[in-house]
Amino acid sequence: MYRSASRSLCKHMTDTEITHTDVLTLMRTYDPPPEGFDPHTAPPGLLRRHGLPRRPDPDTEPELARLFKRAFVRPARYVKAELAIDEVMSRRDPLAGQDPDFGPSGWGGVAVVTSALGYSPPEPASTVFAEWVVPEIIPWDPAPTAPITVGFWVGLDGFTNGQVLQAGIAATLTPDFWLPGPASVNWWAWTEWYTTQYQDPAVQVTNFPVATGNTVSFLVCAPQPDHGFVSMQNLATNQVTSVGIDARPGITSAGASAEWIVEGISADLPDFLPVTFSDCSAGTQHHAFNLADGVVTNIQGSAGPLTQASIASPTAAVVAWEGWS
Repeated sequence: MYRSASRSLCKHMTDTEITHTDVLTLMRTYDPPPEGFDPHTAPPGLLRRHGLPRRPDPDTEPELARLFKRAFVRPARYVKAELAIDEVMSRRDPLAGQDPDFGPSGWGGVAVVTSALGYSPPEPASTVFAEWVVPEIIPWDPAPTAPITVGFWVGLDGFTNGQVLQAGIAATLTPDFWLPGPASVNWWAWTEWYTTQYQDPAVQVTNFPVATGNTVSFLVCAPQPDHGFVSMQNLATNQVTSVGIDARPGITSAGASAEWIVEGISADLPDFLPVTFSDCSAGTQHHAFNLADGVVTNIQGSAGPLTQASIASPTAAVVAWEGWS
């Protein structure tokens, strides 16, 4: 069972452009830290060397310090990321509301616009975090006639402007054209810094396996305006992987919004069990915030919303497939 979204898969790029690999030169990967490494006590230089964000001061930045502690609460197995162009995620326009045929938005979830937070002077969002259980996707029989994909991610920007720094997981249901029965489901992790100016493809983290029922957490940061950082952890395997992303010339993170999102990637939206983004946190350089001032958005289809998103608490957002209403 699937719900149609009437959306094009292409984001105005040719197949040749989608597969270009120069974006990988902007990516940094990091060697695993030495045995006994503890991110809560390691010197700042060692954190940078192994691809971890700076540790906030608990006295002057208590909320950001809590976020750091939450992101690295468990002992982890650090793995150097292996990257490749993500052919699937690159075949879509990742910005909210950019495809009029798809309705107001291809996003279902919660966004917080930083200009609405009342900071004076205004401050850009530089950090966003969430944890969630990889939901089951129901491979109904009969199978779809073509592969369909859905993504689950956190990010900065993209809700009101022409760029987005994001990371998360995605799943594709692929029908077996030779055998009857339900489609197979394949999960993977990915990241990207997309801008309308460069339209860089998404990048898959090929050695970060995820599966239904795993609990994953993602931390997306812009520690400097021209540098992005992603840390992802699979709590089922204790694996942690980090990726740094340098901005293209003339590009800087605006930090105009922070998001916790389910994204419809294909012309149909597969049936997924409700997903809860928990411990949702975000921050600027000087302040921390959560979903309290969030805007709920839903994936739109030709016959109405395809998702039901809600703010369950200031730190939890729930997104359900419309069929579960």
